Amino acid sequence: MAVPEDYLGKMSPTVHLIQGAISAAVLYPVAGSRAIIFGLSVVLIDIDHFIEYYTYIRRLDIKGMLKYHEWQLNNLEGRLGLNLFHTVECYLILFLLGKFFPAANFILMGFLFHHLFDELQLIKLGKPFVRAFSVAEYFIRKKYYYTPLDEVGGRTGENSN
Repeated sequence: MAVPEDYLGKMSPTVHLIQGAISAAVLYPVAGSRAIIFGLSVVLIDIDHFIEYYTYIRRLDIKGMLKYHEWQLNNLEGRLGLNLFHTVECYLILFLLGKFFPAANFILMGFLFHHLFDELQLIKLGKPFVRAFSVAEYFIRKKYYYTPLDEVGGRTGENSN
């Protein structure tokens, strides 16, 4: 299944930058400089995509990471992804940190705002569960799906578990 053209645009770094900038501007009158933390979080949550790319490909190459991510989006069938900053565990840690460091609350809200838009696009594609919502869920489900490590390891046929 090919990814629709408007999908890549809606989940691109450029669109996330625009979402972060506009949301920070809207929040600024109410939240002050903390709105900047929110806006940056909307964008920086995707650092986990680069971490995933580096973990599996072992290259520090942003253009390569963007191509790899685009390839993944065009090959969602039977796949399962794990993006650590898009998980319940990450959100729980930020929530708990927010009790001691109020800025963590704005990071959490920015992450959740970003994740909402990502998930809406995955729903539009008919693949709302292609990304694990939890690290625990990932380890339970991964034996039934292809993961990025499978591509690197050369598993291209049916899941052979």
